[in-house]
Amino acid sequence: MTFPRSTSPELLDAPDRRDPTELAHNLRDMSRYDRWLGVYDLTLKLAVEALAPNTMWIGLDIGVGSAGFIHLAAQRASMRWVGLDLAADVLHIARGSAADAAWLCANATRLPLADQSVDVVVCVHTLHHLDEPLAVALLGECARVARRRVVALDLARGYLALTGAWLLTRITSRNRMTLADGVQSARRAYTPDEASALAARAGLSAARIARHGPAHFSIVWTRQ
Repeated sequence: MTFPRSTSPELLDAPDRRDPTELAHNLRDMSRYDRWLGVYDLTLKLAVEALAPNTMWIGLDIGVGSAGFIHLAAQRASMRWVGLDLAADVLHIARGSAADAAWLCANATRLPLADQSVDVVVCVHTLHHLDEPLAVALLGECARVARRRVVALDLARGYLALTGAWLLTRITSRNRMTLADGVQSARRAYTPDEASALAARAGLSAARIARHGPAHFSIVWTRQ
């Protein structure tokens, strides 16, 4: 049992009203949580299991944040990464964390990339920022540009995720954006069943949807 999904935007989604220092601290908070909770480790595991070892692959990280995932992935897998975000100020912060990556400022629902131009596409905590039509467009674009696999990992809406987000942010941060958006992310999140429906609408009918603990789910689609 859960509650209706919120459509109110997060502070992160209001670029005209965010302070650069506050934004940088917020993105680093979120990256820290993803490391602590094993989100980055799980995302990388799901991404690389579709790839043969000892070969240099190309990955695209959509909604790059502070580039925490790229920083970790570059140390553990033979991959070159492109970090993508719609916001130039986010990309500016990301560049400081993963100097060897390439960067792309673009709308993920209309990717300026050719079909099957990267090996793997990952989206970590990106889907919940988008309402249904744009979420469907994002998943469709991910599948279009991926040669091998798409991995979208996100919060699973529910009371446990909401309570956990409230507690974690208040115990570990004083950042205004972190305190507000950590909770609002849980309110905006999709359930695994809703995510399955979004994937089907995007044409990813063979996608595998899995729950990971009480607070996360993944969408994994592999090109056949």
